[in-house]
Order: sequence, then structure tokens, then C-alpha cells
Amino acid sequence: MASFCRFIVFLWLLSPVFAGAAQPVIPIPPDAPAVAINHDIWFIQDSSHRLTIHEVLRAEGAFRPNLSPVPNFGYTSGNQHTNPVWLRFRLHNTSGQLQALFCEIDFLAFDELQLFIADGQNLLYTSPIYGWQNPVTQKTVYHRNYWFPFTLPASKEVTCYVRVFKSRGVQVVPITIRPQNILNTYILKDYGFWGGIFAVFIFVIVISFFFYLTTFDWIYGKYILCILGLGGYFFINDGFLYQFFFDSQFWMPNRNVYFVFPLLLFFFQLLFVRSFLSLENTPSRLWHRVATVALLGGIFCLISLLAEWVLYVPPAVELILMRLFILFYWLPMPLIWAFIVINLIQRYRVQEAWLYLVAVSPFYVLNFMVILCNLQILPTYTFLESYENFALAALFEVMILTFGLAYRYKLIRDYNEQLNDERTQQQRLTYEAHVESLQLKNESLQEKERIARDLHDNVGAQLSFIVNSLQQIGRQADKQNGANALQLSSQLRSIVDYTREAIQMLRDTIWAIHQESFTLEEFEERISHYVSRYFQQMEALQITIQTEGRLNQPLTSVQALNMFRIMQEALHNVVKHAQATEVTVLLSAREDGTFQLSVSDNGNGLSWVQGDSLDHHYGLQNMKKRAEELGGQFRIYSNHGTVVEVAV
Repeated sequence: MASFCRFIVFLWLLSPVFAGAAQPVIPIPPDAPAVAINHDIWFIQDSSHRLTIHEVLRAEGAFRPNLSPVPNFGYTSGNQHTNPVWLRFRLHNTSGQLQALFCEIDFLAFDELQLFIADGQNLLYTSPIYGWQNPVTQKTVYHRNYWFPFTLPASKEVTCYVRVFKSRGVQVVPITIRPQNILNTYILKDYGFWGGIFAVFIFVIVISFFFYLTTFDWIYGKYILCILGLGGYFFINDGFLYQFFFDSQFWMPNRNVYFVFPLLLFFFQLLFVRSFLSLENTPSRLWHRVATVALLGGIFCLISLLAEWVLYVPPAVELILMRLFILFYWLPMPLIWAFIVINLIQRYRVQEAWLYLVAVSPFYVLNFMVILCNLQILPTYTFLESYENFALAALFEVMILTFGLAYRYKLIRDYNEQLNDERTQQQRLTYEAHVESLQLKNESLQEKERIARDLHDNVGAQLSFIVNSLQQIGRQADKQNGANALQLSSQLRSIVDYTREAIQMLRDTIWAIHQESFTLEEFEERISHYVSRYFQQMEALQITIQTEGRLNQPLTSVQALNMFRIMQEALHNVVKHAQATEVTVLLSAREDGTFQLSVSDNGNGLSWVQGDSLDHHYGLQNMKKRAEELGGQFRIYSNHGTVVEVAV
């Protein structure tokens, strides 16, 4: 059944030939703004390259119908495949008045293009020969398209012949008949349309550049390259480069400049997709590497477009290079679709993949259909040869992707604002905590100052008064005679000594309260001062103070006071019980941040074994409690004497 259907279609396409019908005549009404010459064009190919118009007029039977709505004779890649083509169509003026018309051919890259008009065997009009090497100023109309002016007599029928020669590229010949009186209106509308397209492109570039400057996200920079590639694609392919920058066509050999922006467009799109639909950190990362190879192939394509200026290669090598060029030239398109499909199937970036698929589908579908037309697999329909339709598809792509990237920008901005808010909140909380800490610290200092002042002004004053009173009583007792008086005087002196010791301990406490932190040197100085005051008269006992290391952070007042009291108790125990001649006070600061106080003597020591209970040793029990309050460890043991250690 399928074979039968294909056979019917084949017969339908060839029906004009089988029927032997004459070529249809195209009516030209006086009020028609444009008449597109589609199916009614017949043609012959000049394989000899020598046919003249007079020979063509005599070879009417050699023409055959063109089966494509718009004549398309496919690719030409070398002189052996390049033949001039003669097109023929018939026009009939349906009005009773003379019509001034233009024959417009909306395709610029012809080597030679010429129009002939005949009435039977009589030649009525012969146009100049135009081509891409003719500046626009030499043409009848200053426009990128080819415009051939002619007149169509009232109620007259004429036959038009167009000789087309194109040595390289695609041979598409879209022909339209337009009245001469609407030329200016048509051109203004044409420039207005393309001006709007390019204005949108410029606006999107500016917006994307703003997004890049505020986020430093390279995806916006790559998107700008895509827009530039699209703009350059239309600027070159629709003839604006030829019209406004004529000499730039010759910057590369063989019009290779016309391949640059289509090439850049494909590779900029692939560069963008590589980031927008990234597969780099996924199990499908092999495709990311293939895309990298394709981008390197794009550099090869650019170099090959310039190489024809300076290199001559044999035909066999040229054929290989041409095939490599074609491979890399078209490779980005299937890779882009591969990125879309993989992201959708593997569900990596589903939303971005759907967005990109919707955006680029119209433009890529049109391009794919044009490829099929140029390979003569599909007929070339009118909507496929108009770059305006491609521009609208590209505009759709740009708008969709711009909205998508703008939404991405919003998400990035919202995320950054959230981070800034969290950072600000954290800084505020830190500041409040710091202020509260300073407030508590200030209150603590004030409380310390108050306690120290009260101790000094009240307790200290009272103790000083007691000492003075006891001294006065002692002096009076000394003046009396008798054994009772001597005993009373001795007891009073003992009480005075204890009271002075209490005053000194009070002063030590006030000293510790006043100073918030202590370095190792300051703590050593305080111990030395204490030792020199209370033990300098004991000639039989030598006390040595040593320091090791350096504190990572100073001792707090609580640490210093407790350590000082432990040292006092240890020295008093040595004096009372050890019968020692040498005592070493070692202050050791270690690299791990710990601090150790050690008091060791060479006496007979205490009758103390590690592990015994401290219940009956009040002084040792106090030393241990002080060490535990500091979060440290207390240890006492015998080693040629007694050693007391506190590690914090």
C-alpha cells in the first residue's frame, strides 16, 4: 500500500510532463502588491556554458517544469558541478493599461544574474548582468536584492527568461513581480522589520551584559555570544553585509566570509548549551568532552576558511579537508539536541531542557527543513526561503531564553539577598552578643571594683585597726612585770603576726581582682615578691622559681589567684613538715595550651601515699578543690621529697 501511494505521488509530480501541457501563463492584475512566481517556472541547464538568449529562444522544447514551489537546484561545490540555469515564466497583463513592474530576486550570492523579456521570438528587453561582485551603487535600486525594472504592455503576454549562474553554494531563485510605485513603501517596511529585529537583539545584549556584571555568571556572557551570532547570521545571509559593507566580502577567499557567522552561531549555541544544560558532573560527562572536541573543531573550521589565501593543497587533500569541514560545521546541531534529550531522559536539568527545547525548536526545525530542501529531499516552499520567517523564529528563541535567564537571574539575586540577610542577621546577633558580653564584663569589673574597694576600705581598715590596737596592748604588757605579762605579750605578738598575714592575703586577693589577666612573667614576679617577703629570713631554706615556655593566652584572675593559693599552701607545708633545704617552684607553659604549677622539695615530705583519703588533710583538700574549680588535675607524690603538681 505504501509503495502504491509513493507511485501515485510520483505520477502527480510528473503529471505536467506526461500531459505535455503548455507552460501556464501567470496573470498580473493592476492592483496586486506582489505576485510570487512559484510552480509556474520551467528551466533548462546549460551544460555547455555557451547558450545565448537567441539559442534559448529557439530551444523552447528543451524546457521542463520545475517541481519545487521555489526553484532550488541544490548545492554546487566545484566547477565540475556548476552549470548556468535558464528559467522561464510567462506573464499576462490583465489590465488595459501599461504596467511598470520590477522583477525581484531575493537572493544575493549569484555570480551572474540577467533578465530577458521576449514576445515570441522577438527580444524586448535585456538587463545588465548583476552579481555579488557588483557594488550596490551600480544597481538600478540601492538594495541588497536584485531588482530588474520592465514594462508590461496593456493586455499583453510576454515570456521572461532569467539566466542564473552560481559557482559555489546553494542555488535558490525566489522570484517576485512587484509594481514600481510601491518600491519605496516596500523598502521602508523591510528596513522597519529588520531594524526592529536588530533592536531587540541589541536590547537583549544590553540586558544580558547587565546580568553578567551583577552576577559574574559566565552563562550570560555566553548568551551574549549567541545573540551576536544570530545577529551576524541574519546580517550576512540576508545581504546587509553586501549592501553596507561591500568590501568586507573580500576579506576571505571565495566568499568564505558568508560561512563565518553561521559557523559562529552554531558553535556559540553549543558553548552556551554546554553550560546551560551542563553534563560535566554527571554520569553522562562523556558528551561534555565530545562537545569540547566539537568546539576545537570549530577553530579548525575558522582556520580552514582563511587557509585558502596562503595554502595550495592537492585535490585529494582538499576533498578530505572539505569533508572534515562539513563534519565539524554541522556537528554542533546534533550535539545540542543530544544535550537536550539526555537532560530530559536522565532528569538532570529538566526545566532548563524543556525551556531550551521550546525556545530553539522553531529556528532549528526551519534550518533542518532547509537542509532537506537543499539536498532536494523536500520541495522548497515559499516560507522556507524567506529570512523574515527565520528572524521571527530566532526572535521567539531569544525572547523565551531571555525570560528564562531573567528568571534565573531573579533566583540568583533572591538567593544572594537571602545570604546577605542571613549574614546581616548573624552579624547583628554577634554584635548583640558582643555588646551583651561587654556589658556583663563591665558589670563584672564594676562588681570586682566594688568588692575590692569594700575589702580594702572595710575589712582591711578593721584588720589594720586590730593590729594597731594589739600592738598598743602589747607595749603596755611589756611595761608590766611578771611571768603573766611576758606570756600575754607573746600571745599578742602571735595574734599580730596572724593578723598581718591576713592583711597580706587580703591584699593579694585585691591584687588578683584588680588585674583581669596575667602573663607568665607577671605571675612569676608576684610569686617572687611573695617568696622574698616571707621566706628571705629562712637561711636554711633556698627557694628557686623557674619558668618554661610561653602562654598561648594569659591566665585569668581566677586562675592566677587559685594557683597562687595552691603555691602558698604548698610552701607552708614544706616549712611546717618537710624539713627541706631546697624548694623549686616550676611554672611550665606547654605547646598544647596547658599550664602546670609544680612545687617540689628535697625534704622527708609528708606521710602521704597517692590514693589515700584527703578527709583528714584540710590543706591538701583545699588545694585539690581549687584545682578542680579550674578544671585541672591535682597530684601529690614523693620523689626524693614531696612534689605537688597542678595542671590546667
